[in-house]
Amino acid sequence: MNDEQKKKELQEQYDAYRKLVGKQRELRNDGDAIVRELEKEGITQDTDMEAIEGLGDLVHSILKKVGVTEERFKKILGLKECNCNARRKMLNKLVRFRS
Repeated sequence: MNDEQKKKELQEQYDAYRKLVGKQRELRNDGDAIVRELEKEGITQDTDMEAIEGLGDLVHSILKKVGVTEERFKKILGLKECNCNARRKMLNKLVRFRS
């Protein structure tokens, strides 16, 4: 392998590494933004999880924080009823966080 080929290969490896680091930074920034939004709503690492009965409540809370509400869901899909509360209750029964 000549010097030009080595240089080209090293440059490609460096570019791939920078791209990977950039994607990791984007993911970290997205995660940080979600944490900040949850903290604005009063949910922190010290939040009492007793208020969340199960998986359904957790999913509902997270979707609500990122703007996915029942109304928006129904409007986007053109539904009169989405049965979100029924699914929420079912998930709470399947995966309970407290007895």
